[in-house]
Amino acid sequence: MAKISFVTTVLNEENSIASLLDSLEAQTKKPNEVIIVDGGSSDKTMAIVNRYLKKGQLVYRLIKSPGNRAKGRNVGVAAAKFPIIAFSDAGCQLDKDWLKRLTHPFTNKRLDAVAGYYLPVTNTLWQKCFAPFMAVMPDKLNPDTFLPSSRSLAVRRRVVVKLNGYPEQFDYCEDLFFARRLKNKTNLGVATNAIVHWRLPETLEQFFNALKNYARGDRQALYWPHLIRIATVFARYLVFVLMPLLLPLYLLIYPNYKHWHYVKNPLGLIYLPITQLAADLAVMSGVII
Repeated sequence: MAKISFVTTVLNEENSIASLLDSLEAQTKKPNEVIIVDGGSSDKTMAIVNRYLKKGQLVYRLIKSPGNRAKGRNVGVAAAKFPIIAFSDAGCQLDKDWLKRLTHPFTNKRLDAVAGYYLPVTNTLWQKCFAPFMAVMPDKLNPDTFLPSSRSLAVRRRVVVKLNGYPEQFDYCEDLFFARRLKNKTNLGVATNAIVHWRLPETLEQFFNALKNYARGDRQALYWPHLIRIATVFARYLVFVLMPLLLPLYLLIYPNYKHWHYVKNPLGLIYLPITQLAADLAVMSGVII
């Protein structure tokens, strides 16, 4: 098996970077090097990272490169010494067998990339409501249509170079753009058992801002499947302007019908409509503003 470089980017991740690195050190298959690209953190992130560098359980390399995540990932790939690049993000905790399962398919030399899965962490009722709006839920996971996320992804280094890396002109959804190119131009495999646990927003404000940024990224990347769905949201609210009594019925019935089975809490009857309204307003504002 070829050697592996693990690449992640950070920016003010003092509350999450230790969890990621602890789970990386606990892997049953260790990466041959860990490249951390800092985009200009002003909190305690670098102090925490330096503690791991001093411990030396893994071969850590720290690179300071101001810029967005796309640039940071490209810088990390350019610095990587080994032929397979594994990606994840701060805010994620890796299952102990994640890297082993993610990279095992590369025994097939024709495979260019492997997409792992990201399981949303839902410790609160709000997070249970946020999850189906932000993630591909386990019961909706179709390996044939699944687009990889850089929260859980491995790619041959030469393939990243061939595809010109991540698009640095995008501050959001840069991995969606890259994922589409992987799906359309490479031999992409899916390892549904290579799992990272992804920490969701904790507040309604954080949820709103995340979806607003996703929608802005969809607009920048011209990702038509998502833009078509966003257009249907605008169409709904045009109808509600003409027939306002339909709005409360929509908010009460639609999200509970679609997502109640993920929540299963009586308060979900209140939380889910609020989440739906916040999601709708977020995606519309992300496209407009």
